Amino acid sequence: MLRTAVLLLLLGLVGGCGPGEPVRVGFLGGLSGRVADLGEAGRNGAQIAVEEVNRAGGIDGRRVELVVRDDAQDPEKAISAIKELIGARVEAIVGPMTSAMAEVVLPIAEKANVVLVSPTVTARHFFGRDDNLFLIMSSTGEEAALSAEYHFTQSGVRRVVAIYDTRNRAYAESWLRDFTAEFQERGGEVVPVAFESAANVDMAVVVAGALARQPDALLLITSALDAARFAQRVRDVDPRILLFASQWASGERLIELGGNAVEGMVLHSYFDQDSKAAGMLRLRHAYAERFLREPGFAGVAAYDAMHAVLAGLARRQGKQSLREALLTRGPFRGAEGDVAFDRNGDSRRISRVTVVRDGRFVTVR
Repeated sequence: MLRTAVLLLLLGLVGGCGPGEPVRVGFLGGLSGRVADLGEAGRNGAQIAVEEVNRAGGIDGRRVELVVRDDAQDPEKAISAIKELIGARVEAIVGPMTSAMAEVVLPIAEKANVVLVSPTVTARHFFGRDDNLFLIMSSTGEEAALSAEYHFTQSGVRRVVAIYDTRNRAYAESWLRDFTAEFQERGGEVVPVAFESAANVDMAVVVAGALARQPDALLLITSALDAARFAQRVRDVDPRILLFASQWASGERLIELGGNAVEGMVLHSYFDQDSKAAGMLRLRHAYAERFLREPGFAGVAAYDAMHAVLAGLARRQGKQSLREALLTRGPFRGAEGDVAFDRNGDSRRISRVTVVRDGRFVTVR
C-alpha cells in the first residue's frame, strides 16, 4: 500500500513538471467566398505570431493552439463559427476581419464575455464603445479624411464616383460617409454607386454606369478581388482616369489579380510598406518563406493582434481578466511599432498614401 502511494505521488510530480493543456486562441475570418483573401491573410499573420511565441516557450510553458473558423462573410455562418470557438473554450478570438461580421458576432461575444481583437474592423461606430471588441486600426474617419485631402489638393480631383460594396455595408458606408463629408467640405462632389459583391455581378455594367456620370476619378470601396476586376473593366474603356481605393482593396492579391490595370492606383494603408523596422523585416521574411508572398495590411494587422492577445495573456496578474490586461498591461509589440489600447480598447495608427508602381505598393506620403 505504501509503495502504491509513493508511486502515485511520483507520477503526480512528474505529471506536474510536464506541459499543461495548450492555450487555445481562436481566429475568425472569411476563408471562403469573395473576401477569402482578407481572411486568409489574417489567418496567416496570426499563425506566424503563434509560431513565434511557441518557439520562445509558449505562455508559462504552455503551447499556444490556434483554432480557426471560417465566417464566409455570411451572418449565419459567422454565428455558427463564433459559437464553435466559444464552445472550444478559447481564451480570446482574433477577428472578425470585416465590420459587417463584427456587427453579427459582437453581441454573442459580449454575452459569453469573450474578447475579440479585430485586425481590420474600422467602421466608425465601433469606436469609443466600452465593450469586448478591441481594434488594431484607426477608424475610417482618419483614412477617408487623408484620402479626401490628398485627392482634392494633390490629384486635382473635383468630381468622384464612388463604387461601394453593400455586402460589407457597415464598413463601406462608414468610409463613404467620412470621405464624402471631407471632400464636399473642400468643394468637391461625390456620386455614390452601390453594388453587392457576387460572382454573377456584371462589372462592365457597373463601370459603364459610373463612367457615364463623367467623374474625374473613380473611388473603389471594395475588396482586393473586386477592385482588381473593376480596374480591368475600367481600363478597357478609359485607360487614363484616376483610380483610387480604400485600404480594404490593398490586399495581397490586388496586384496579382489586377496586373497592369492597377498600375498607378492610389490606396491607403495604416502600415508602411517600406518599413525597415526589425519586427516588420522579420515578419516579411517569415511570411514570404511560408506563404510565398509579401504580407499585406491584413496579415500585418492580424500578426499584431495575435501578439497583443498572447502578450496580454502572459502579463495577466492573479485573477485579472484578459480584457483588463489588454487595457492596462500594454503597450504590446507589433511588427512596425507598439500597439496600445485606450480605455475603450481602440488603438490609433497613422494613415499613409500608397500607389501601385511596377507591381508593388510604394508609400508616397
